[in-house]
Amino acid sequence: MEISPKTVAALDFGALLAGIPPAGTWACRIELGGAAFGLRREGTRTTTVPVTGINDSWDFEFVAGKTDWAAFCDSPRRRGYTTAQAMVAGAGAATVHGDRAAWARAAVVIDRVLDALRPGPSPEREPDPAPAPLGIGPIVGRYVSFEVGGVRQRVYYESAGTGPALVCLHTAGADSRQFRYLLEDPELTGQWTVIAFDMPWHGRSEPPAGWRHETYRLTTETYAATVLGFLDALGLRRPVLAGCSMGGAIALYLASEHGDRFTGVCALEGGLGNPSRFVEWTHRADVDHSAFLTSWVGGLIAPASPAGPAAQTLWGYAQSGPGVYQGDTYFYAQDLPKYADSLKPAGCPLYVFSGEYDYSATTEMSREAAVRLGGELVEMKGKGHFPMSEDPAGFAGHLFPVLQLLHGKYEG
Repeated sequence: MEISPKTVAALDFGALLAGIPPAGTWACRIELGGAAFGLRREGTRTTTVPVTGINDSWDFEFVAGKTDWAAFCDSPRRRGYTTAQAMVAGAGAATVHGDRAAWARAAVVIDRVLDALRPGPSPEREPDPAPAPLGIGPIVGRYVSFEVGGVRQRVYYESAGTGPALVCLHTAGADSRQFRYLLEDPELTGQWTVIAFDMPWHGRSEPPAGWRHETYRLTTETYAATVLGFLDALGLRRPVLAGCSMGGAIALYLASEHGDRFTGVCALEGGLGNPSRFVEWTHRADVDHSAFLTSWVGGLIAPASPAGPAAQTLWGYAQSGPGVYQGDTYFYAQDLPKYADSLKPAGCPLYVFSGEYDYSATTEMSREAAVRLGGELVEMKGKGHFPMSEDPAGFAGHLFPVLQLLHGKYEG
């Protein structure tokens, strides 16, 4: 689709950008397929700016060439082209020049403007799950305290159901609410005790007393010790482990190094590291991390995922503590890769699940991890990076058959 100044000027910025907080004053030049226009934002007011010549001054430029703009406009949408942010973070299909902090403050605006300029209707989404019944739900929340490396941790966890334990690990910068739908699924909880906990610094678990004076950095050693310490504190013997994203990555590590502790491991969107996921814009005093993160991870959500669960997934990211997401991606992007080459085959049944739209742990990366560790790849067409929270019904169709196989292997 060719962009004209008239097309851009016709956008109703008031409605399109409703709910986005002010982020100072900035001006940017956007070039899409060779056509360029300017945007200026002051507080919550956004206007178009003429692009006249070489002496124009911009805080930053966002550029997508003809091939990549055409790919962005394609239907059905493809991985790495679901949002403006996806084009920057995924395939490098768009480039940002100039002040990257200004771009980070503007990222949510750029996402919405480019989506509005995309031709054709939005993809049809899967229906939202039925609302939970009125009254008290089945999930029980508790705290457990245990030591990790000589440091006492007070960790929050939720559980529901009966039967063998299924322990769930959340994604970077998030918490156990991502597993709400699994915890509330009567088909699953009729056969499994589903348990999901918040890592220290996350959700309702506690950070250290001196958190204001510390830079949080999660390491492979600490992460693995925390998961194993949690299992020991609850007296769980050979549960099934299901982790997503960074949780999927540590699940791969644990399957290799401590496979005898598990009946099976399900690594959701789990690879053996991706250096591009650690970026400075997720923890800067001049960038609202809660707004930026919804853009940074938003492109990982599949276009057809139900609107309600997709929005809840992003809401969880908007609530993460300052620096927590960046500290988690330190593990995934910088620390875990040091161990990747030395990992031996998994010591338990291993299943690596991969959503089609995931460019953080791509299907190619997941396949490599499965081959290296002797696991089985489960490809999930049309799914994104957060399958259990963004599309719980669709994910269940892939997860439940695997859990049925593992249920028969559980020895208790």
